[in-house]
Amino acid sequence: MLKVYSKIKSNRFLYALKLVLTQVCELSFQLVTDKTELTPNDFILNYSGERIEGSFQIHPYGLLSEKDFKQFDLSFEYGGEEKVKLFLTEFDHLGFDIFSASFFLASRMEEYWKFEKDKHQRFESTNSIAHKLGILHLPLINIWGNVFLNKLNQHFNLNLKLNKEFTIINTIDIDNAWAFKNKGIYRTIGGIGKSILNKNFKETKNRLATLLFNKKDPYDTYDYIEKTANNLKSIYFFLLGDRATYDKNISNKNKQFASLIRRISKKSEIGIHPSYQSFLNATQQKVELKRLENITSTTINKARKHYLRLSIPETYRIYVENGITDDYTMGYADNIGFRAGICTPFSFFDLLQDKELPLTIYPFAYMDGTLNQYLNLPISDALEKINFIKDQVKEVNGVFIGIWHNETLNDLGIWKGWRAVYEEALKK
Repeated sequence: MLKVYSKIKSNRFLYALKLVLTQVCELSFQLVTDKTELTPNDFILNYSGERIEGSFQIHPYGLLSEKDFKQFDLSFEYGGEEKVKLFLTEFDHLGFDIFSASFFLASRMEEYWKFEKDKHQRFESTNSIAHKLGILHLPLINIWGNVFLNKLNQHFNLNLKLNKEFTIINTIDIDNAWAFKNKGIYRTIGGIGKSILNKNFKETKNRLATLLFNKKDPYDTYDYIEKTANNLKSIYFFLLGDRATYDKNISNKNKQFASLIRRISKKSEIGIHPSYQSFLNATQQKVELKRLENITSTTINKARKHYLRLSIPETYRIYVENGITDDYTMGYADNIGFRAGICTPFSFFDLLQDKELPLTIYPFAYMDGTLNQYLNLPISDALEKINFIKDQVKEVNGVFIGIWHNETLNDLGIWKGWRAVYEEALKK
């Protein structure tokens, strides 16, 4: 066991210790505030400006002793095994305060600062310090954790190793379960009329063939998804909000939709996909959550926001209020990479409430629409990006999570050929 000596007793510091030592480095530790409790045989991590013979020392930067989150200039330095160091320090064993740096990234402190939101009220990657420093593609907290472990081993002549293995989690958002089927009489007639008026005769033909002659619906890719994912863990997120401009899902009252949800839930994990309209609306989100729970007769504790409408910390407070324990929204719509600088599950710290929330964050690294529609990548470049970002996660034995949609895996239109990208992403 590592003994951590420090005079700091803040909630921030305790969270940062748990994040870096327990969640990333898989170390057990004991916090000691009185030097008389230390012995010459202890492995001592000295997080102070005091000198302790034989200890591994990190000088506190100061962030974890504070309670505010005002904007400041961030010290950084490129190079070395760490790739980049944030919150630089001197005359210690790391040259930077790994606890302050990891806390800054994981708490998403910069999202409490003033920034310009996009049209969906989201924090964009271009606002982030990681993007500005060109390090968004790096799971820095995990990289730092590995370097930290190696240096502890060298300093104390130990052989500490990570037990975790590289893992892939396949996640699918079901925004619209079918393209043509089970839409109801009015939507069906309206869809046919619209395609005729737009002279989209190919769509009209496909729609009628699906409705009248039982041709497979273009969005019915569930068998393909299940077969391709093979033995990987898969999680499906279902949209059950009321129909609106950005919520065009099948009605939650549709029997075929309910049957599909129950069928998938027997083989895979499922979660709620809180609607666009439920943004910062705890009551509406609860309604949608109950709809899913009533269909499956199970408790649902996983969620990912539709359109990735994540507002920190409000979204996560609502999750806690509604009994959600696992979130899969931490990432960007406009870019690939690591929004919180980490590629393993971690708990969330609310800066305004100055406490850790009972919520585990599962950060994702990329989304199908990001590659194809935001970045406009050809398939060959998307394959290259997928393998590059996957390699970053492999190097630190992290968890590689992507977002796909049943409709984007239809191998038609703008998604023709993109199954190759999906299949490559799922290869270990």
